[in-house]
Amino acid sequence: ADTGAAVECLRRQPFRALVDQDVQPARYHVAFGPVVDGDVVPDDPEILMQQGEFLNYDILIGVNQGEGLKFVEDSLESEDGISASYFDFTVSNFVDNLYGYPEGKDILRETIKFMYTDWADRDNGEMRRKTLLALFTDHQWVAPAVATAKLHAEYQSPVYFYTFYHHCQTDARPEWADAAHGDEIPYVFGVPMVGATDLFPCNFSKNDVM
Repeated sequence: ADTGAAVECLRRQPFRALVDQDVQPARYHVAFGPVVDGDVVPDDPEILMQQGEFLNYDILIGVNQGEGLKFVEDSLESEDGISASYFDFTVSNFVDNLYGYPEGKDILRETIKFMYTDWADRDNGEMRRKTLLALFTDHQWVAPAVATAKLHAEYQSPVYFYTFYHHCQTDARPEWADAAHGDEIPYVFGVPMVGATDLFPCNFSKNDVM
């Protein structure tokens, strides 16, 4: 496709025509993400890190125990656990959406199923839900975060890494949920010290404040 022509077309549109669009990305993808444009992002971030572009910066990276909640929470089965058939379907759909149809796809799918099955409790629907959540969390958040931290540390640059487990129960989260994506934000920015807000309605305990 002619990228230049597409950009010119977009520039001719009124802003309202753009902001009113309902963009639905493929599952497990984002609608708008960073791209290597040669300006704001001049090259692949991994290459930039290898070239020492970030050596003078300390970085803090963190992940939450249940980052992938949104991919499990919208399942109609999720409240009472997940059936074996739904688990198999979800893993297959996950592989198809992220990797297309490469040679060896079946091996990849079966490997994921094997690694994310609790063989000591394989017939437990709640455990299947937990391991499926772990799959999404590991692939979409943990693996990229760890890779970034390790690469930065290879050049003796200070790296601070945290894992967040605390789950503040609210009506917006199912009782079985772990610390989901974004749940660490009020703690990173000190919200427990000022108390609950409309945005963060948790009843923070004294331990939260400490």
